[in-house]
Amino acid sequence: MTKDSDISRFLVPHINWTLAKQLDQYLLDLNISEMIAKECPNNETLRQFWKNKIGKIIPERDSWEKFYADIGSCDVYRNDEVVENLLNDLSKLPLKSVSIMDGGTQVKLVFTFENDQQAVFKPMRFGRDYESNPNHFYFSDFERHNAEIATFHMDKILGFRRAVPTVGRIVNLTSDLRNKAEKRLAKTFFFSPAKNLCFVSKCDYYCDTSHAICGTPDTREGSVQVFLPDENSVPRKHNKSPYRRTYSKKNQIAEWQRNMDYCRESVKTTKRYAHGRTLLDLVDFHIMDYLIGNQDRHHYESFSIFTNVPSYAIHLDNGRAFGRTDFDDDDILLPLRQCCVLRSSTFFTLLKYYREPISLTKTLHQSMSKDPLAPILAYKHYPAMERRLHKIMFYIDKCIRENPDGPEGVIMAEYHNNVRFISCFEYIKFYFNPNYLKLRSLFK
Repeated sequence: MTKDSDISRFLVPHINWTLAKQLDQYLLDLNISEMIAKECPNNETLRQFWKNKIGKIIPERDSWEKFYADIGSCDVYRNDEVVENLLNDLSKLPLKSVSIMDGGTQVKLVFTFENDQQAVFKPMRFGRDYESNPNHFYFSDFERHNAEIATFHMDKILGFRRAVPTVGRIVNLTSDLRNKAEKRLAKTFFFSPAKNLCFVSKCDYYCDTSHAICGTPDTREGSVQVFLPDENSVPRKHNKSPYRRTYSKKNQIAEWQRNMDYCRESVKTTKRYAHGRTLLDLVDFHIMDYLIGNQDRHHYESFSIFTNVPSYAIHLDNGRAFGRTDFDDDDILLPLRQCCVLRSSTFFTLLKYYREPISLTKTLHQSMSKDPLAPILAYKHYPAMERRLHKIMFYIDKCIRENPDGPEGVIMAEYHNNVRFISCFEYIKFYFNPNYLKLRSLFK
């Protein structure tokens, strides 16, 4: 592993100091600390919710239950000690059984630990230097275990804390997997011509002998991500993203990729995104996706248990991130470029990293260095992320310059569309009003 002191040689600065100075001025024009305080002033945890609403004291017997109890109405976690203990258990606790995770497009296994808690395991397919084939579609690209780990840390250093805790782990294919596998999974194990133990599992893509997961000779690394609480206890909504790609080989360009007025016409005018945090969450999501190069964002989940509180987008399914270092898909940033709104804390954090001296990638590298599988990313990804951060700051400045209200029209704690929405019933009632019909007749 490369020492932290050597990391600077992997970083290519993309700072435009004229731009940085202009962004600093915007920050001075805003009462940023007051705005950040208004973003989500009251964080209610599941522990508090169950106690106050239904009089239930939930157990906190292990790191899973402590993590679940701390899930909040503002973010997935806040207590770093609780999360660190959970990550340690995910990477070290002995396994009780291993089964196939149904419904996945690629190999995913369900780990059941000795404490009967569960997590999802994604095995390593390629080394750190592997890059996606540019001729492959985003929806058929291989998932990368290290992308899940790196995105958890990226989400954390951006201050979102809406990604699910994920850590690296080395498993023994014999003692950890085959010997504890359910019958369906156990049947897929075999020895390769090189005498390495392999398995294929069952999934929609790449579950065959030509894409087998093999040990070297008997071990393999992967990512372990904690399961969210059972949906029967903590229900979640499954939301279709308005910036979903076509997932079609023939019709590859979606409406939002053609129409720069798409956000104003089709997103800001919908009930879900017209008021509150949801539109800002969407922009946050795509800023992170742009930094990590993730094109595969079609749905997102949100907790629906907290009453009278707007739910946030949980940052799940990041396995197709960090595929290429030579390509920046600016379409991922279209929610920012079209909607031209940005959460105040996100602006503050991005500007902090852009100005340095503590850069985005140095901070990410330090955070990931604690993982058992470090280094998590090939260092060639670092200049790519710094390059993308520069483009993000350019587009933020462009939005502010083009807004008549300046930074106050772009940087905000919550978004509110002041246009009054008229229901279909109200429209019909208005259209056929006798006074309106009489007025129309005068202009015929």
